[in-house]
Amino acid sequence: YLFCYNYFILQRVIQLGKISYSYIPLLEVLPEYQGKGIGSELMDRMIKSLENMYAIDVVCDDNVTEFYKLKGFGQCFGMIKRNYERQNGK
Repeated sequence: YLFCYNYFILQRVIQLGKISYSYIPLLEVLPEYQGKGIGSELMDRMIKSLENMYAIDVVCDDNVTEFYKLKGFGQCFGMIKRNYERQNGK
């Protein structure tokens, strides 16, 4: 019912001096499981485990920004670079 691909891949923590930042690069729930609270439960657990961080950053598509706003995140502008030829891990 619940599948989480290697929880440690879902969050990264970076420490710069005494300030800790966390980045959640990937959180997806398969369409047939959406609307069942799975994404909310995963985010709640990650937020709880990162509550001592100065910042928790998430990159997401426009269609899920409201979900993250409900979790206390604010929207900002950012840039990304992707090497799509490497998305299979090779």
